[in-house]
Amino acid sequence: MGKPSLLPLLDERLPLTEEKVAEAARLAGVPLAQAWGVVRYYPRYRGLPQGRLLVDDPVARARGFAGLRAKADGTYPPLGLEALAPSYLRFTPKGRFVEWEGRLVPFAEFRLPFALGHGERLLPPEPVESLAQYRSLGGLKALEALQKGHLTPEALFQAVEEAGLLGRGGAAFPTHLKLRAVARGEPPRYLVVNADESEPGNFKDRFLLEHHPFLVLEGALLAAWAIGAERAYLYVREEFEAAIRGLEKAIGELEEAGLAPVPLEVFRSGGLYICGEETALLESMEGRRAEPRLKPPFPVERGLWGRPTLVQNVETLANLPLILREGPAAWRAREPKLFSLSGDVERPGLYELPLGTPLGEALRRAGGEPGELKAVLLGGAAGVFTRDWALPLRYREKLPLGAGALVAFGEGVDLWEVLLGLAHFFQEESCGKCFPCPLGTAVQVEMVKRRERNPSLVADLVATMKGSLCGLGQSAFWAYQSLLEVEGAA
Repeated sequence: MGKPSLLPLLDERLPLTEEKVAEAARLAGVPLAQAWGVVRYYPRYRGLPQGRLLVDDPVARARGFAGLRAKADGTYPPLGLEALAPSYLRFTPKGRFVEWEGRLVPFAEFRLPFALGHGERLLPPEPVESLAQYRSLGGLKALEALQKGHLTPEALFQAVEEAGLLGRGGAAFPTHLKLRAVARGEPPRYLVVNADESEPGNFKDRFLLEHHPFLVLEGALLAAWAIGAERAYLYVREEFEAAIRGLEKAIGELEEAGLAPVPLEVFRSGGLYICGEETALLESMEGRRAEPRLKPPFPVERGLWGRPTLVQNVETLANLPLILREGPAAWRAREPKLFSLSGDVERPGLYELPLGTPLGEALRRAGGEPGELKAVLLGGAAGVFTRDWALPLRYREKLPLGAGALVAFGEGVDLWEVLLGLAHFFQEESCGKCFPCPLGTAVQVEMVKRRERNPSLVADLVATMKGSLCGLGQSAFWAYQSLLEVEGAA
């Protein structure tokens, strides 16, 4: 790796003083002005209350989040609702706690309830938290085949290609193409696992990290070994404290068992939505503000420290051991995808369903009756409202699937109030690098506040925001645009 990254050096010195910032800048070899720019950019260095993981998500808006906040006690007001149930985060003089179904648990220990949907599935039906348990369920076979020389990089690439695995982070890019592109690059090469799941409505990656860390790590090690990576990093959202501790424990077990052919390291995210964009993520790891880079060059050519880098989503990598275990043809016949279902359904949770499952069927699996719903937000905050219950849930369909979030809203929900929450979210999370995004998100908030339906004004907003450098600005208007279409079709 190149010079020490500024973010971990700052983390080691919290709470910060002028002297500590200067020391971190010196050790990182960056100008003091750059260090202060980073300190003022990321919330945790500015001393702001954390917990944006739970803040004002679409489910919270639909369930009267503002009223709950007004009634709360504690040193600070609660910051939000978890998508799966009416719980909220609050601060006390003794630390951060989450109230979950009537129980207070330390935020550092808070994990999603194990709520994987019923039915035929490839994921184990229970949490897998030890190496021995993972091995007993058929895990590690691919890693052991690698160590014995029974698995070659080309064999892995070929299996992934035959399976037809597309990236599960939302872009749906063919995984085998990224693997091969990085493997062709000049060493040193790196792997970065994108575990900065900041999209309101999505919780699949967090679930995998907390309940199936060995599956994720085996997939990461397989990919890192196949591309000839010098090191593999797991860039994890900083609020996933329980997941981070579990991953570090699992890494220790793998290393002790001699099953880590490539060094693994957990890197705490900068804590902003934009950090999920792959080039902004890399900027963050290198100790700068998380601002998207101009492309090309792409990370597979010039990524971390300017070297070929595979940036891949958690769920994507978790599928590599499953493909090798099941066989590419068998995996492709099932083509499993994880869906985060929340909102007005009886059994919110994570569901493993085949790609192509109709939207209405997915909702019924979770106890939601389409005829009783006003709409579903498909894809999370950067998604669209729809009432097309026959829509096949797969990539490259007429509506974007994104990372697979399905947020259901009943007839009594004011969707404009939900939309206002999404508009505020994008305004707050815009990095400010290119003018179409900060300008467009601010204008969008005002237009949603007055429930603007003028087609010409909305078209002007869309045209402006399409000029953004990254997906945040280019998708921030999708929910607004789609709500007008849903209203028009009603």
